[in-house]
Amino acid sequence: MKETDFLIIGAGQSGLSAARHLQKAGKDFIILEKHQEVGDKWRQRFDSMKLFTPAAFCNLPDLPMALSPTSLPNKNQVADYFSRYAAHFDFPLHPKNEVTEIIKEGERFLVESTFEKIVAKNIIISNGCLQKNHIPQWANSLGIPFIHSNQYRSPLSIKGKKVLVVGSGNTAAQIIAELTAYFEVHWSTNEKPKFKSLKSFGKNKFFWDKKFNRLEKPLKEKKRNKTAPIYNFNDIRKKIKKAKFHPAVDKAEGNKITFTNQLNIDIDFVLFATGDEAYFDLINIDGFENNLEELRENQGISKIEGLYLLGIPHQRSRTSHLIYGSAKDAEFIVSKSLSTQKN
Repeated sequence: MKETDFLIIGAGQSGLSAARHLQKAGKDFIILEKHQEVGDKWRQRFDSMKLFTPAAFCNLPDLPMALSPTSLPNKNQVADYFSRYAAHFDFPLHPKNEVTEIIKEGERFLVESTFEKIVAKNIIISNGCLQKNHIPQWANSLGIPFIHSNQYRSPLSIKGKKVLVVGSGNTAAQIIAELTAYFEVHWSTNEKPKFKSLKSFGKNKFFWDKKFNRLEKPLKEKKRNKTAPIYNFNDIRKKIKKAKFHPAVDKAEGNKITFTNQLNIDIDFVLFATGDEAYFDLINIDGFENNLEELRENQGISKIEGLYLLGIPHQRSRTSHLIYGSAKDAEFIVSKSLSTQKN
């Protein structure tokens, strides 16, 4: 049974950032990653995926991306960068090793994973709290194929001629922009999407947000509940105009979809770009919050001593869901965990 001071679960942007800060502090740690290689989670996303965040704002600590600062990285460039990052700093990484249970005995955590058991004084869960695909209840009444956006790879993933995309946000927008060249696309959201330019006065919006210290500011609850804007790049808005917009879905029966405005249409396929739900089932510890809002309120610091979480939406700032913000969150969590040890 291995023992370590810190166990990091997940080798994404948050986990790799936390690892680097622990390494610089001279701490003993292990990273568990369920995929075969670092970056595989990004490689499994849809083929045409592109970040709206410039490379200059996708850097992890002490090793920048080898891209033009103003370029918009694609999913494979991000994946390869993460893989290079882990190799460059020679992190103690255990791949293909998924955590199945976390318990606590006294002051130590006991972690069961695919291949081993680990005893840790502290745990940083950085695999993202949203691990379960969110599918609306009405999908149970569908008699046609459907997938979640996490399963979408390319237009070859779609069957039939008429496809309904459900959900808002940039993922939905990028997929719809791609599908309109091949299918009759219908788009259902709870509220009408709002488009926003990525550039202002010749500069990317993140340049101005950085200049005016907006990137690390927390997002007020009222704004957190609003639909995020869709950033217009690569002619997304022009391509999306070919899709037919609808309000939220009221019900489904077989292949017939009825919207809240009582319009109903026949559909061949449904793609849900509806995000993910919180999943904490692997944490088997009495007193654990098991509540995303409470964990966000405490900035990812659990009331279970020694347990920390990263990847909570808007954890500490409006950019916590981006590589830039999640790296900052990791720095904060490691700093808090080290100061707790000193005390």
